[in-house]
Amino acid sequence: MPSLAYTEPKHHGGASSSKVLFCLLFVPSILAGLVFFLLSIVLGYPFLLVLYLFKREVLTSALTPASQESIRRNPAFRDAALLARVWQSPVGQLYLHGPLEYQLREGYCAPTTLRNVLHSIPSLPAETVPAARSGPSTAVQYKTKIDAIGATSSTVVYGSDGFSAFVEAIKLANDPQYRVAVNFLHAALFGMGGPKWFAPVLLGAVMGGHFSNVIGYLEDVDMVLVFDVNQDFGPYLVDTHRLFQAVRASDIQSGKSRALVVSQLTGPATQV
Repeated sequence: MPSLAYTEPKHHGGASSSKVLFCLLFVPSILAGLVFFLLSIVLGYPFLLVLYLFKREVLTSALTPASQESIRRNPAFRDAALLARVWQSPVGQLYLHGPLEYQLREGYCAPTTLRNVLHSIPSLPAETVPAARSGPSTAVQYKTKIDAIGATSSTVVYGSDGFSAFVEAIKLANDPQYRVAVNFLHAALFGMGGPKWFAPVLLGAVMGGHFSNVIGYLEDVDMVLVFDVNQDFGPYLVDTHRLFQAVRASDIQSGKSRALVVSQLTGPATQV
């Protein structure tokens, strides 16, 4: 296959989107966000107080990294030369030939990450890739769903397993026989995005979990290329320690830390 350079995937919700698609996908998302906002104002502070009294680690694991400055301030965040190195790697090329796609709307990050992984496996028939719809929200649920396709055998590496285990798993992203998905706390990388005393902002920082694809690891500069399936972010480079902090954060739904899902291909890896 010819070598490809990164081109921005199709964005959803632009001027060319149909009104019907907008109503079906984005209006419910906006309404759900409004309901969350209103409930978080009424119930947010009592809920946060309960966490502070009985589950303080949930708060500290999320709010400590979220209080740091956004990774956008790092000069390497969108360094063109570093990004190109990863995109030209064997795994990077497999993803580009996939091709990559963004989530249709909020709540679709895990199934979109899964679809990107499956599209990067050239030997996998396109009809076996499930349609994009709201899907798994924990690492174990993601693992179960992707392995049910029959093309991968996956392992969950939790942030609580420690930094060494995290780095060893991240390194596998460079191996064409593996694909790595990351479940992390978005605010731990990009900050809270609002007043730190405001309940909706605090709840978003604690509960704003997200899935995306790990495209590769640059060991010499200790940076990870994440393809964020949220079209407002896209591909970026993040320091390994900072990404680890975002993965070590607690997931209220599972009762565990967030995690990497390392998927080993069960068939031969076809390199481009």
